[in-house]
Amino acid sequence: MAERNYWLDLFTPQTWNEFLKAGASVSSFRESRWSAVQKIQVGDYLLCYLTGISRWVGVLEVTSKKPFKDMAPIWKDEDFPCRVKVKNVVQLDPETAVP
Repeated sequence: MAERNYWLDLFTPQTWNEFLKAGASVSSFRESRWSAVQKIQVGDYLLCYLTGISRWVGVLEVTSKKPFKDMAPIWKDEDFPCRVKVKNVVQLDPETAVP
């Protein structure tokens, strides 16, 4: 396997909860991030940062061979169509997450 890369994955408290309720199997980004998302590879880690409370809440491992675009609803307020499949490596509660 190639060397693992690490990517920042920003969430608000609302989008983190929506991600978890949807099964925590797909992470996504805004359309404007598509060129960067296309560089994400299998085995890369997404480091999940919760804005608003400024804490690290998780680590996700990318499982999809290629990023993809999808408009299926996961999030209430935005579409975030640039997506990758993931598996949860570490998940912390916002109250006890790493500052």
